[in-house]
Amino acid sequence: MKGIIKGLITVAFGFSLTLTSANAADCKGMSASACSSSSSCSWVKGYKRKDGASVAAHCRTAKGKSTLEKKAKSKKDAATSKSKSTKADMTNKAKSKKDKAKSSMSDKKTQMKDKAKSKKDAAKAKKAKMESKL
Repeated sequence: MKGIIKGLITVAFGFSLTLTSANAADCKGMSASACSSSSSCSWVKGYKRKDGASVAAHCRTAKGKSTLEKKAKSKKDAATSKSKSTKADMTNKAKSKKDKAKSSMSDKKTQMKDKAKSKKDAAKAKKAKMESKL
């Protein structure tokens, strides 16, 4: 049993080392233009160390967030964007319902005015008919 646990720990540790070296391998050997255009890499100019050794210009993994963190951030941004889109859709639906209600009220008001007008006309006609009988 202890042997299995040690084996699993060794595999997990090895896997974690692979992930960090995989990020570095993404940028290794890139040209200056390709490295500059990549958001996960940065170009390091050649320099001379204190001990006198010259270091050639090279591409390296950008400082800051790892590619995994960047992927997580992009997923979060996508979810936020979707949430904002959903809110906008809900706002538009509410506005549409409000507009329909206004339109419906306007139609009802017009119907009531027409009904009142027709009652008024009917009353006038009835009055005229009564007057003609006299």
